[in-house]
Amino acid sequence: MSAPQTAGQASPLTRLLQSWQAISPRERKLLLMAAAVVGVGIVLSTLDWSRNERIRLGRALPRAEAQLERVQESATEITRLRAQPAPQRPAVAALLDMAQTSARSRGLGVSIQAGGEGLHVKGQASFDELVAWLAAVQHDQGLRVLRMELQQQGALVSVDALLAIPAAP
Repeated sequence: MSAPQTAGQASPLTRLLQSWQAISPRERKLLLMAAAVVGVGIVLSTLDWSRNERIRLGRALPRAEAQLERVQESATEITRLRAQPAPQRPAVAALLDMAQTSARSRGLGVSIQAGGEGLHVKGQASFDELVAWLAAVQHDQGLRVLRMELQQQGALVSVDALLAIPAAP
């Protein structure tokens, strides 16, 4: 079949076997024990790594599951909101009427007029009541403060403010 290989052309396995046969039985035992120690070390190292990863994953998995649940709830909410029709923007006259009614019901001494940039608020009121009213009209009607000047006048403040009309959705 094929010609016998010379020592220079021998395969690495053949050379390894020849080297193994050339060493004494005592050296073979020492090499086998060293290989066993290295093998046991590799196995123990792998087991330790595996145990540490199991512990890490045991802590990370509940957090990941909770995050997945939040994402799924958010996706459901997004789908629900997309299915709803867009809210209609109230007319300026309706916003003006709602703001005036709200200010009167809170006892604020302010006048509100519609202008090109939004609703102009002028007058005097208690600071705390004014801030509460501004928060309510922002929450309920979407009117937000663009500009506001306040001046203290005793127990009341004089207000000159511009409230922005919410943009169309």
